[in-house]
Amino acid sequence: MLTNLKLFDDHDNRTQIINQFYNGLNQENIHDAVIALEERKHQDFPHGSVYFKNDLSKAKQDELNLNESDGLFIIEENGTQKGSIIPLHDIVQYLATNRERIAQEKSLSLIQLENIIDRLELTLKSEDL
Repeated sequence: MLTNLKLFDDHDNRTQIINQFYNGLNQENIHDAVIALEERKHQDFPHGSVYFKNDLSKAKQDELNLNESDGLFIIEENGTQKGSIIPLHDIVQYLATNRERIAQEKSLSLIQLENIIDRLELTLKSEDL
């Protein structure tokens, strides 16, 4: 799990990892990604995975300094892992900012994507994250 992981924490690399993560999703597994974000539970995808605080050992949580609202997004490329710790509100902002492009690429209606964004915003508000 998390071996040979190269972590990036600057804005440009975080944005690139978010882009790569969402570009690797399709119409079916984008819903799995949303559920993983809502429930903050680990989920594997063909191109990477996402982990949350409770998915990791206490030592790994401390090492990564994960907050409750953070996801550790990992992209697998050529046998290596690169990742970034990304707060849920950044994901919501990414989806909202790129809604037209994402809806078109994932064959979703704008209403479906708006519902996804609303669900994630509700998760943030209901848990004061």
